[in-house]
Amino acid sequence: MNKDIMKIQLSKPVFFIVLLIATLITSCNKKSLTDLNIDPNTTLNAQPSYMFTGAVLSMPAYNYSVLAEGMQYFSTYKEVPAIGDKFYSFNGTIADFAGYYTVKLNRLLQIEPKVQGADDVNKKSLVRILKVYTFHQLTDVAGDIPYREALMGQANLTPKYEIQRDIYLDMFKELDESATALDASKPTYGNADLLYKGNVAKWKKFAYSLMLRLGMRLTNVEPDLAKTWVQKAIAGGVMGDDDVAKIDYADAAGSQNPQVLDLRNGNYISPGGDNVEGGKYAATFLDYLKNSGDPRLPVISVVWVPTAPGATTYIADTTRATQRGMVSGSLNTKPLDFDTYSEPSPLVLNPGAPIIIFSPSETYFLLAEAALRGWYTDMTAEQAYKAGVKAGMKQWALFPAVAPSPNTITDPQINDYLARNPYNAAAGFDAQLEQISVQKWITLFGNDYEIYANWRRTGYPQLTPVNYPGNVTGGKMFRRFSLPNSENLTNQANYLEALQRQGFAELNEDNLLTRIWWDK
Repeated sequence: MNKDIMKIQLSKPVFFIVLLIATLITSCNKKSLTDLNIDPNTTLNAQPSYMFTGAVLSMPAYNYSVLAEGMQYFSTYKEVPAIGDKFYSFNGTIADFAGYYTVKLNRLLQIEPKVQGADDVNKKSLVRILKVYTFHQLTDVAGDIPYREALMGQANLTPKYEIQRDIYLDMFKELDESATALDASKPTYGNADLLYKGNVAKWKKFAYSLMLRLGMRLTNVEPDLAKTWVQKAIAGGVMGDDDVAKIDYADAAGSQNPQVLDLRNGNYISPGGDNVEGGKYAATFLDYLKNSGDPRLPVISVVWVPTAPGATTYIADTTRATQRGMVSGSLNTKPLDFDTYSEPSPLVLNPGAPIIIFSPSETYFLLAEAALRGWYTDMTAEQAYKAGVKAGMKQWALFPAVAPSPNTITDPQINDYLARNPYNAAAGFDAQLEQISVQKWITLFGNDYEIYANWRRTGYPQLTPVNYPGNVTGGKMFRRFSLPNSENLTNQANYLEALQRQGFAELNEDNLLTRIWWDK
């Protein structure tokens, strides 16, 4: 064979490859190549409605794990998980800056620029209301925090810490302006709004109820300012019986109640036995329910009884006489009678149960206190108190019934309870405030965050003293949470200034007992 012909034959594959590459290069569309890297199942443009749904889902307060024990709803015989039960450690008492700034508030920040149109007044107002709701959760456990300079990105990587009084004044302004701006004739987020489905009237009541809550925070530090905002909130119109703000869940993957999942996975994944963290209901809580004849006891509490001595199978007992709580801060070994202590009922531990964000019951108790202080006259303190008790008992009907726990408390049961535990209108101010606050403690079970705030402000309920050996607070419940040490690395000057201004030093043992501004 001719060598030249052979060269041509051997080079044909190479020739066609070169030709193909040249064709691709000359016909290449850069945009088409870029599109190959785009996930067709995602969007590059954040949708305000979808993001608002996410913002609502993030509303439940971060579970600090110490609060339910510290407020003596729960107790544990073990030491390691007993931060709020025995006060033995600083672990778990750090304010969740990452969760609030990076997740909750950042999501709201991304919605804001997309709802600035002429017809977006409701959408913008709801974002402002949720920002107040979120910021107040964080400042109420941490005190001074980055506020107006927070979340500015590259424009300000070291935001200053604002004093809590200034934060509160701005939150009041935001609620006032937002509630006033709400307009039922303008568009809302519709079904993307998991709380009220775009009902502007209910959102207005929510904003004023939140203003009422925050106004009452100031009763000990600035009572005149407290009165101003409490009365403004009441005049604006607060929640009634049909205005509960709740998030509904379903017992299906991806739709389950996250707080219930935490309880189940932390302790109550199966009936009876050792429990993962050795937790049961606390005696302080259970004794009050038993001694007062509270009809909520069989709704929320159960004792799992072994089917036979030494058996690992259990049956539920909801009878009142059987229920008992474990004394807080008293043990470090498993008690021999561990099985005889009460646990949350299947109704409470149902992953399809709702989370109540703000209840009419809480609003009634706030009104009862306002009436007690002479700031409200449409109802007496006793009338508002009774309405709060009734609303608190009726709200269990919002929870799906799970045998053997009832989810309905009848009017005769409520009336009998009020007759057994009458409101003492003839008592002094402190005794009436205690009665209102203790009832709030019972009714807001599951909202540890709000009870923690109310307890710091009022001193009620009176908790069982705990002085576990080696505890870090002298046997006292924490008054605040510490600032994250990561701030010492990324925002040191402002971090150290905030520590010094609030009266405690980094890592000192007394930092968890230093009080925030309104906690006097």
